[in-house]
Amino acid sequence: MNSHYPAALFLPGETFDTQSHQILGRRVAGRHFAQALASNLRAGELLTAITISESDAWTLQQALVRHLAPSGKLRIQRGLSMKVAREAGNLHVPAPDLSQWCQLRPWDEPRAFSITGVIHTLCSSQVLNSLEDLVLAPLYPWDALVCTSRAGRKVVERCMEERMELLRRRFNQPDLARPPGPLLPIIPLTVDARQAYAPELSRRERRARARHALGIPAENFVVAFVGRLSFHSKAHPQPLYRVLAKLAKHTAGITLIECGHAFNEQIIAAYDELQHSFDGLNFIRVGGSKPAGEDEKWEALAAADVFTSPADNLQETFGLSLIEAMAAELPLVVSDWDGYRDLVTPDVSGFLVPTYDVLLTLDGADKLEVLYRLGLVDYDMMIGIRSLGVIVDEEALERSLTILLRDSERRQGMAEASLQKYNDNFSGKVVAEQYRELWGELSKVRESDERSRNLSRFHGSYASIFAHHASTSFEASKIIIDDDGTPPEWLNSAMVRDFLQFLLGGQIPQLICLLESKKSLSIAELHALGIKAPESRMLLAALVKFGIGRLGMGATPDSLSDPINIEDE
Repeated sequence: MNSHYPAALFLPGETFDTQSHQILGRRVAGRHFAQALASNLRAGELLTAITISESDAWTLQQALVRHLAPSGKLRIQRGLSMKVAREAGNLHVPAPDLSQWCQLRPWDEPRAFSITGVIHTLCSSQVLNSLEDLVLAPLYPWDALVCTSRAGRKVVERCMEERMELLRRRFNQPDLARPPGPLLPIIPLTVDARQAYAPELSRRERRARARHALGIPAENFVVAFVGRLSFHSKAHPQPLYRVLAKLAKHTAGITLIECGHAFNEQIIAAYDELQHSFDGLNFIRVGGSKPAGEDEKWEALAAADVFTSPADNLQETFGLSLIEAMAAELPLVVSDWDGYRDLVTPDVSGFLVPTYDVLLTLDGADKLEVLYRLGLVDYDMMIGIRSLGVIVDEEALERSLTILLRDSERRQGMAEASLQKYNDNFSGKVVAEQYRELWGELSKVRESDERSRNLSRFHGSYASIFAHHASTSFEASKIIIDDDGTPPEWLNSAMVRDFLQFLLGGQIPQLICLLESKKSLSIAELHALGIKAPESRMLLAALVKFGIGRLGMGATPDSLSDPINIEDE
């Protein structure tokens, strides 16, 4: 008999599919995360992944099936289900907005299951607001928001504390304490370390093959940047270009590989324009307007001597490309910036380059922040302007690259340490085990807690807020099919079809056949068709609204109500 893996994963395509959606770090991370869990299932364990559409379900199956542990089982379910969350004990969502997910858990059953999420980019207004909302949501010590770095957790803590301070002042309650939930554990992201590029070869042999494929001389000193090609939302390239150009004046054959995706042609043109200013430097671009594929990315890493990422942007939180570079056995020369400092052991696996930020001198919100929060400046403009105030120490960057340029033994030692750190801290096995331990601990806390009181709903429902709009309620559980009414096939018309698709889950033809063969229709019959409450009652109302059905002679909506027990999923 299968045992349930200790969490059900909510994974709509937008969170893991990089074939149909733009390649973003959080989507790559989402795919690798799910694959790591699937790879580390125990004997007879059943992992449930929840998607929304049929195409998402198929894509997710293709992404996970070859990673599935030999004795593990995979179930992919379309549509959210409270039953599945109860079975697993934990529901994991690929986002930090736990507040909205509380609505899925019965508000009067807070111990039905735990809810966990994970952070990615944190600097948008939407995300910051969702972090502040954590202190007001019905969250408990058996819920958790996983932070991927120490810097990321500090952002979450500060957002929550800012909201608490506002509440203390607003209600004159200086001693008001922050609620005990959610927990904020630190668990890093992961990538699959199975070598995608010539795995049968040694590191030295892979480098030679990759350089031959890319047209790079074997003796060149090659620096690789892998990530989003964006000067406004990742890393401005000019400081790196200047440093490498200085080195190129004294050492022939310095090559920079830039591997990644630029979101539009204007960005590519800007990169081209800047590169024309550095004649002595060899540039190779892998990807660009067409995203680099997995094989191309690993080929670029295989060709390199050093990985660099002089990130200067608030949008960066962890640094997925850094652990890919570790898995590719490269020393790292990167900014001392947010989550990056958790990934590099200075002077052992690489170098952290100091950064300086004007933002640290501000006391409160400046004009840019106010305009952005009001929606008068868009997100891309905001993060682009913010990055102008961040300086990556060029002298330190030059020193670090010079050391690795001149000392091949130091490069090799750092490369080995880099791979070892990946294996010890960021491999799929290690990260999957940390999540397993987290979900196990949350379940223990949830099952043993007898003191936490039930909290009210996070916000008022439409049912309560708009209860005064209508004259009375529609409570009928059965209607009569009107022989002289609107033909049932009208349900396929453009005015109603899309709405019914949502309510029926694609079962419009079955409903039409049912209506054509019956004199009446009840909630119990709709339930047998797989349509749950309250959708079934809304459907009865729609049939009356459009003249396909009617209430009985002399009956009012509530007088046709009959007792029926329907279990919600």
